Amino acid sequence: MSKQLIGSICLTDLIDFAKKGHTSFAKADNGKIYANVKVWLNDTKDKFGNDASMQINPKADTGFVFEYIGNLRFVEPKITDVTQQDIQEMPDDQDLPF
Repeated sequence: MSKQLIGSICLTDLIDFAKKGHTSFAKADNGKIYANVKVWLNDTKDKFGNDASMQINPKADTGFVFEYIGNLRFVEPKITDVTQQDIQEMPDDQDLPF
């Protein structure tokens, strides 16, 4: 079963690393600039509830290091039980717009 992760990337740091010439950035044939990243899943949630972390991934032997740029969490579905009242409050077919 697939799982989704949501999170954020610090765009300010990412741009700063690009301007400093960090080797994780590459320009593709289409003219776009890409950042090579490294993502790993934590064995347990960190103190902020994150399940994964993200770093920019430098080319080997360049002197640049892995720099943190973001964190991720698993999307956890929020399922609640339907009550009889919920069903009674549903509109009947005549209220539907089609």
